Amino acid sequence: MTAVLDRLTKPVVVLLGLASSLALAGTTALEWLRATAPDLTGTVIEVPVTGQEAAPAVMALGLVGAAASLASALSSFWVRWVTGPVLVLAGATAAVLSAGVFLDPGAAARAGVARATGVLGGDLHATTSTWPLLAVVPAVLVALAGLAVLVAGGRWRTGSRYRSAAVAAPQAAAASPQDDPAAAWDALTRGQDPSDVDEPDAGELDNDQPRRGDVAE
Repeated sequence: MTAVLDRLTKPVVVLLGLASSLALAGTTALEWLRATAPDLTGTVIEVPVTGQEAAPAVMALGLVGAAASLASALSSFWVRWVTGPVLVLAGATAAVLSAGVFLDPGAAARAGVARATGVLGGDLHATTSTWPLLAVVPAVLVALAGLAVLVAGGRWRTGSRYRSAAVAAPQAAAASPQDDPAAAWDALTRGQDPSDVDEPDAGELDNDQPRRGDVAE
């Protein structure tokens, strides 16, 4: 079990959720159904119905899953307790809706046929393609990504950006105010005079260097 959790790293889970959500939303742009129904003149016409028309909520759920996946990558551990269930519910609901289109194509095609023919409640006959069933696959993967966020999200490490900034702060404060304008400003905020720098002792000067007031031999 531990080995499985170690493999469920944040990049892997986030990529799984994001790719599956986008694939789920992308399938709705394809033709899920093909229906035949009479138009206003009584002529029977053939109407292709996309997934957006047959199950508009599936596309919305795919976009919700993509947003929740990105939030799982950028948020803290506590927020993942929200994004995880969102992914599970979005994937499970999308899977049920996609399977429902395959099981009852006539009801799913009714709205699309009405827009194409202008006839509400007319007799229609609809056949389904394989896309409603194929959409179930990314929907299930979205739900699995949500479970992975809940199970393995607590083991993901947080970023060390703030820790690095805290380590760099004392080093910046120790910089020379004359060499670093930022250090001079920090010295002023601490109530210190940045120009007050200890002069070297006279004994530290080079003995070979002539001093002011000395008589040259």
